[in-house]
Amino acid sequence: MVPADSGRDLKSDFQEAYVTTHPTVPRSSWLALGAVLLAGFLHTFDVTVVSIAAPSIQDGLGASDAAVQWLLAGYSLAFALLLVTAGRLGDAYGRRPLVLWGIVAFTLASALCAAAPNAGVLVAARVLQGLSAALLAPQIAPVIILLFPKERRGPAFGVQAAVIAAATCGGPVLGGLLAHADLFGLGWRAVFLVNLPVGAVALVLAARWLPAERAQRAPRLDLVGVAVATAGLLLLLVPLVQGRETGHPLLLMPVALVGVGVLALLAPLQRRAERAGRTPLLAPGLFRGRAFPAGAAVNFLVLGAVASFFLVYVVHLQDGLGYSAKEAGFTLLPFALSAAVASGASVPLTGRLGRPMLECGALLMAVGTTVLLWQSVDRGLDLRPLHILPGLVLCGAGMGLLSPPLYNITLSAMPHGGIGSASGVFSTFGQIGNAFGVALVGSVFYGLAAGATDSVRAVGWALGCQLVMYVLALGLLRFGLPRPARPAEVPVPRTPVREHQPH
Repeated sequence: MVPADSGRDLKSDFQEAYVTTHPTVPRSSWLALGAVLLAGFLHTFDVTVVSIAAPSIQDGLGASDAAVQWLLAGYSLAFALLLVTAGRLGDAYGRRPLVLWGIVAFTLASALCAAAPNAGVLVAARVLQGLSAALLAPQIAPVIILLFPKERRGPAFGVQAAVIAAATCGGPVLGGLLAHADLFGLGWRAVFLVNLPVGAVALVLAARWLPAERAQRAPRLDLVGVAVATAGLLLLLVPLVQGRETGHPLLLMPVALVGVGVLALLAPLQRRAERAGRTPLLAPGLFRGRAFPAGAAVNFLVLGAVASFFLVYVVHLQDGLGYSAKEAGFTLLPFALSAAVASGASVPLTGRLGRPMLECGALLMAVGTTVLLWQSVDRGLDLRPLHILPGLVLCGAGMGLLSPPLYNITLSAMPHGGIGSASGVFSTFGQIGNAFGVALVGSVFYGLAAGATDSVRAVGWALGCQLVMYVLALGLLRFGLPRPARPAEVPVPRTPVREHQPH
């Protein structure tokens, strides 16, 4: 059972401690952050671990290629569908209930994944995982922004980046080890069972330390906007994932175009909802400046390219080149390790370098993908881990330099009343990009990979698509994202801090 809210007003309580006193962050703030980051760890870990285990799952359940794509794209699609709504609900009702219910639902969905008797049930359970994770993810940035003073948010975002990097590193390695080890005869099912103890710990920490917020008034949510956004995203993404499996992918493209048209209706609907006194799905003014649209578009492209890379390259290594799941996991580990190191360095460098550091990250990803493309095609079936090591390190370092500061820069300028909505929309763009990249690049890869030799050609075309996405992201950073202003130094009086008592 999820514990009841404490009724305390998180924002006013912590602003009282921070705005007028010394900016030492109370221990309770770090513990509350640790609770939501541990819950967020589950989401990131599960995306990467399933990418590595996908070939083992396909063999174990006799799943089709489309079912494998749906294991990733279905999760991302469900995640994207609920993110904006969950972010707005967090603004309206507070972060605590959404985090608690999200942890419970994600843990139960993980148990259902582990027990799935066939591919259909597993895909359905993955969709439930995605919906559960969507309750959690948009609450992390608001917790940091509301609980930490502006001058102390850098370390908090740094901790977030480290947790994401740890999940990204641990996913491929642990997923490969678990799938290869076949513990207790569980095979790939063990990759989902590890979520159960982690989810239990996250629930206890969140129930203990995450403060509650009290809404000023009961909001009237924009249910029409939720329905339109959901319908548009489904119409856009389902044809991309399922099109090749039908044998007539081009015939479904008009459906995707209809989805784009439906999503275009959101802007006037949001203005009408605001005039009617309802809480719009998208915070007012979200797309009026250049920073948020450009940052969200870059997030779309980068996450789409990364997600599709892990899917197609794992399949290429295992099915095309004969690697085991464990060997594939360790082969791709340099990407995650270099991303972890660069993520840690990116947060303190953001204030000094700003946008040029983001551009450097996108450039490194483009150069690294070029190296991977050259080595993968040139070496063919004789490809060895050392051949792709430089490309993986460059791509990982670029990812670490780009993603954490992009999130920080894009969201920090938002007013507090719309943080949850902005966080949800920003993450939604990333997850739509995730599903779009898996659908588009996966269709290209699976359409060409009929055998070992064809797998080399297929992965070459797939990497080419990803390279185009990184180049487009670099262009958006260079010409679309404004250069962020450097924060001014603010003198702070030295008075003791009243530490917040836990719930």
